[in-house]
Amino acid sequence: MSMNKSIFINQIGYKPNSTKIAYVRGGLKDEVFFIVDNKGVSVYSGKLNAPVEDRVAGEPICTADFSEFTGTGEYRICMDEAASSVFPIGNGLFDDLYYSILNYFYLSRCGENIEGEDWSHDACHTGIAEIYGTGLTKNVQGGWHDAGDYGRYVVAGAKTIMDLLLAYEVSGTKFNRFDILKEVRFELEWMLQMQRDDGAVYHKISCYHFCPFILPQLETDKLVLAPVSTAATADFAGCLAYAAQFYEESDKAFAETLVAAAIKAQDYLDTHKDELYKNPPEITTGGYGDWNVMDERYFALCSLYVVTGKKAYLKKAMEIRKTAMGQPIDETAPWKRPWIDAFSWGCVSAYGTEILLKNQDKIEDKTIIDDLKNAIIKEADRIYAVVEKSAFGTGFERAFWGSNGHVSDLAHMLLLANELTGNNKYYEAAKKQFDYILGCNPLNLCYVTGFGKNTVQNPHHRPSGAIGKCMPGMLAGGPAEGLMDEVAKKHLQNKAPLQSFVDLQGSYSTNEVAIYWNSPFVYLVAKIGLI
Repeated sequence: MSMNKSIFINQIGYKPNSTKIAYVRGGLKDEVFFIVDNKGVSVYSGKLNAPVEDRVAGEPICTADFSEFTGTGEYRICMDEAASSVFPIGNGLFDDLYYSILNYFYLSRCGENIEGEDWSHDACHTGIAEIYGTGLTKNVQGGWHDAGDYGRYVVAGAKTIMDLLLAYEVSGTKFNRFDILKEVRFELEWMLQMQRDDGAVYHKISCYHFCPFILPQLETDKLVLAPVSTAATADFAGCLAYAAQFYEESDKAFAETLVAAAIKAQDYLDTHKDELYKNPPEITTGGYGDWNVMDERYFALCSLYVVTGKKAYLKKAMEIRKTAMGQPIDETAPWKRPWIDAFSWGCVSAYGTEILLKNQDKIEDKTIIDDLKNAIIKEADRIYAVVEKSAFGTGFERAFWGSNGHVSDLAHMLLLANELTGNNKYYEAAKKQFDYILGCNPLNLCYVTGFGKNTVQNPHHRPSGAIGKCMPGMLAGGPAEGLMDEVAKKHLQNKAPLQSFVDLQGSYSTNEVAIYWNSPFVYLVAKIGLI
């Protein structure tokens, strides 16, 4: 293998009739590359495109486009003394990946016995929780362990539920190896327990502090329910209202329970000012605080309008959106944009918008639909412009904590624009995010554990650390150029942003996993890998 040239491919493979692009370090414009089969015979040749360099890659990268080649089998890309790893071209290549990234949620269940070979364990976190600052207690069981830790957080769970339900809309009738609705129901039943009698929702349940790298059933410290928050209450209302439709036929009573709880949460929101969450000093687990909850309130109202048909919900949602969009940007903190359509745990506005766009027939004022479509297309165009100038086709201009989840969320926006316009350029831009995660990156890594020729081995994930074996199907957080943990600072000084990743357990800012990073990738695989 040449030290001067490296070739990066989607390590899981390519579908025969899909776009197929590899990335080459050290290549030159018009340099010839070859597709070689498993017998060493060249079956296709092409020329590299001109090198592209951007800030996050920090180096010139060429692309090798072999989309014209539709043969099936196992191949390598070869150039001079350099060669890629072996990759397949065929159908059904992403089925095992899809199952595994979904099964991660089952293996992350809290409060019940889990059966999963190395990951089997007895029920964990079954103690009674204190309600912070009240002297009262509450029995809350279930939910998914959030990330590398064992906390359970409403805002993270709500985003995850939305991604999984949207993925189910794509793959539900095509993929029967995993019951997405059963898994989502497990989280919903936990969330119902997080609601207070007056409709408000507790922000999270965890121990007071993070535990060592031990198995979940061995964390037996006192559980605490953190104070209620507007973000948790609104996210609860939005995701429960949306989820109800998926259970109407199989369990009408459960669907009605979800709607009633969502309305109760909204009634609380209507009569209370913003309650922004910040960890009390005694609690040091993840905070998931949010400086602006207008997007959460908007999401809840959009979802409730669609499920109830009450025009007051839609009217209030549009008022919130208009107010936020009319606020000036604080030039001292430009990242605090008053409004953006996005898919993330901290900004859920695009879920509300997508819900309305999926239910256009329920909206009489078509100017609302036009405005929402234009907003999504505008944001997708912004992302697309970044992708077009990117060395590795990534849609972000800065690699921050959880960049792989962010890449997947950006792909979601592009795919929504593709649905709205029929313009295939958005789909192809989304596919570049898909390929990036699965190996088309400067570290030659498949960022999903257990998959690819070169994959993450040492995630910041307590069960994996405790057992000494990496759980499969987890999306690692990805490069984070801020170097926000001591391991990253030690190993990643002076690295380009896309190389600011270290596969060591201690690097929580680059190598942690999370349900709300896996979930948008589930959606991405459903849209690009399965159809």
